[in-house]
Amino acid sequence: MGLQMSNRERGFSLIEVLIVVFILAVGLASVSALFVAGTVSTRKAQRINAAVNAAQQQLERLRSAGFSGCIVDPDVFKSEDGYTIIEQHSDMTGQIGFTVPDLPASQGTIDIAFYDSGTGVYPNLKNVTVTLTWLGGAGTGGTTRLETFVANRPE
Repeated sequence: MGLQMSNRERGFSLIEVLIVVFILAVGLASVSALFVAGTVSTRKAQRINAAVNAAQQQLERLRSAGFSGCIVDPDVFKSEDGYTIIEQHSDMTGQIGFTVPDLPASQGTIDIAFYDSGTGVYPNLKNVTVTLTWLGGAGTGGTTRLETFVANRPE
């Protein structure tokens, strides 16, 4: 005589299958949320990197130009190179606008001013600030700001 199984012992019940499906669905939803978060973090890091690199390039350009070349002038910041003079003062200080092609919906500004310590203005020291702001969905927008000084070193 062979062993016979009752109907109850032959397989899984519908409730057991539904519980397993529910557990798998919760697990897959968690993994997909981590994947999305990782993608957003990677995109944000790429945009921050592009912004910092662009700001550093602008600062290096002005440092290389030296004190006398660190001026707000359309001959120095040409419109065909992507620059816009936003504000120009008689002492050749002011603000320049620019965009970064690698950074979507970005706007950059370069502020050049004589250093003001609060007790007086230093005519041989310029304060240069580069600020980049960009838009982005899902928390990938941001702002980067770098600052330096350019000194007049008489020879």
